[in-house]
Amino acid sequence: MGKLSFLLAEDYIKPKIYFKSKQASTMNDIFTSEDKKYFSGLENLTPLLNAPRGFIVNAFQIDYYQSLPRLMARSLKKCHSFKKLYILGPELSLSILKRSTKTIYETQYNDYEYINVEQDADFVTSQCKKLIQEGHILYILPETNVCWKPQHKIESADLSHSLCSTLLSQQLQVPILATAHENGSDKVIIFPSDSPDSYSGELESRVYAQSEALCHLLESTKI
Repeated sequence: MGKLSFLLAEDYIKPKIYFKSKQASTMNDIFTSEDKKYFSGLENLTPLLNAPRGFIVNAFQIDYYQSLPRLMARSLKKCHSFKKLYILGPELSLSILKRSTKTIYETQYNDYEYINVEQDADFVTSQCKKLIQEGHILYILPETNVCWKPQHKIESADLSHSLCSTLLSQQLQVPILATAHENGSDKVIIFPSDSPDSYSGELESRVYAQSEALCHLLESTKI
């Protein structure tokens, strides 16, 4: 009887071990050797893609080939994730990005949407907050800051230079993943995510400090 109990217990445990090892393997196989050739810091992207909460991608440089959005959309499909990617920018930038998608198949396969930030500012802010709270991803183009700033309670000249991504990050308590091109190459660097928990003080000082930290990352690629 003791031996039978042991065998039953062993059969019961095996599926658990198999499930865990298979899940870990899936995480490691998200990115191809080609992905690793054109991107550095992919290990910073993986945990955010698989986390239940949403996050913000702050693109420091224009990527008209949509290489990172395409990579992220493909990765989300591989993970069977509920998340969806939304690209934010002014109408002209979004038009250029849409024209670069040549076929209907490409559009369906990429499976991400665009948000024109030149609409009513309150509407855009409300839409972004809702998407983040639902666990989706906001990919903010660098020129977005010129056209749109999320509404905030504090009016200060010190916030005029701040990135709209940091305002959303602090208000919604979600991380920012900053990206930039490696100096002298087309390779995209994905920096470690910047958590809003790393900053203290009033909203204004937190936004200012986080904006400065992100700008320092961009400067580091030029050295």
